[in-house]
Amino acid sequence: MEVQKKKKRLVNSSAALISIAIHVVIILVAGGMVAMKFYKKQGAGFQVEEQKPKLERRKLQMPVKTQPFIEQMSKPKLQSTSRITANAPQMVNIPEQGEYVKMAPMPTFKGGYTNFVQMDRTLEFNSKYQEVSFGVSSVDFFGTRGKAEKVVIVVDTSKSMLYDDRGGIESYQMVHEDLHEVIDSMRSATLFNVVLFDNEKVAQFTPGLVAATPTAKTNALDWISGINTNLDLVGLPDEFVNYTPKRDYDIPMANNDITGWLKGFQAAIELKPEIIFVLSAEWGNVTSMDYDISYYLKKDMYKEYQKKRIVYFLEDDDFQEELDGYLTEFDELRTISFKMLELENQARMEAEMQPKVVRDWDEILYSNDVELPDLPVAEVQTEVGMMPTETRYTLDEVLQSFFVIVMDNYRQLGFPKINFVMLQGDGASNNSAEQASMMTSNVKFQNLAKMVKGRFRYLKGMPVINNMLNQTIDDVIDALETEEMEEL
Repeated sequence: MEVQKKKKRLVNSSAALISIAIHVVIILVAGGMVAMKFYKKQGAGFQVEEQKPKLERRKLQMPVKTQPFIEQMSKPKLQSTSRITANAPQMVNIPEQGEYVKMAPMPTFKGGYTNFVQMDRTLEFNSKYQEVSFGVSSVDFFGTRGKAEKVVIVVDTSKSMLYDDRGGIESYQMVHEDLHEVIDSMRSATLFNVVLFDNEKVAQFTPGLVAATPTAKTNALDWISGINTNLDLVGLPDEFVNYTPKRDYDIPMANNDITGWLKGFQAAIELKPEIIFVLSAEWGNVTSMDYDISYYLKKDMYKEYQKKRIVYFLEDDDFQEELDGYLTEFDELRTISFKMLELENQARMEAEMQPKVVRDWDEILYSNDVELPDLPVAEVQTEVGMMPTETRYTLDEVLQSFFVIVMDNYRQLGFPKINFVMLQGDGASNNSAEQASMMTSNVKFQNLAKMVKGRFRYLKGMPVINNMLNQTIDDVIDALETEEMEEL
């Protein structure tokens, strides 16, 4: 019996072991199947990903050490590393328009050098960062160089750019050709725009900044090439004009009195670029070639002054006679000037030369040493009711307008880099009369460039062109009389 019991226990033990072994085998087989299934799902394969174009991206912003505003203006230091743009905007925390004027006087000229004077020391370069250079273009604008990711070029297209003393039409063509090189050299990641101005008229290539892709650059150059190609329509055509100010500014100058380079500059500022290049022929909308003076006119005030002066003259019989004589001589000279320009251009055409371009009819008279008669002047100017100086903006008023326009647009963005270039004919002299030195365009541009720590340079155009004919009033009168006889 005992033997049978032992056999029975052995059989039970063997069955238990066999059962355990079978379960272990089942678990291993199931686990293997799961592993094989997973392995098949993750099996080796060759996947082709679509190649995306590489974009030039802006890098991260890095903190930089800053200095107080006054110290930066008086002792400018260039801070740069291998990665940070040398010409990045100078950061400045800008207060509200009205508060800025109350807090700190506007910049003024001081002894031939310009600077911010009596500036509140709380207005300083407290920038948190400057932009790291990636996608930055090195721009050489007629010898004035700069680096930035956002660039706007402002170019004068008025008749003044085609004057004989600036080299004539060939000088403008030279400018046009160099603009091609400037735009072509920009990297595709650079954002740019071109602004053209002609006195009150301003045109932008696009409403905002655009990437300098090959297509954009080609379109910009085609757009520019349509200006001043037809000498019968010199200047910016009306159909090109597309700019109106984006806001009203709390400035001394009236909106309709902002013209020329200042209006073109305003359009550029509202695009908020990092660097601006301005090419102009002159400073203001009133320029005397005889005295090299240039200033901005208060148009409405000037009309009012003319009315008051006429009323004053009409009240006195002697002045009335003097005024009538002036107007008669004035009209005669106007007729003479048109004939004088016609004869000059006939002579140039025969010599296969470019025609003479003038903005005002009296310019041909000055170039032939013919002066306009002097306006009658009141013995006591105050009796007229207005002084002539009230019809023009002071230099400080123009500067204040300039800086408020910049600061109102840039506030926390930082002061942009601004450079000025002035077209000049090869062989022209820069020596102006001492009494008019602060009124000349070149001196004003030079000092403003110092104020903003920018650059100023002359662009040498083609050689100055002299008149083919040395005409006198008598010569032109004889020509007019001959024409009248032939018509009869």
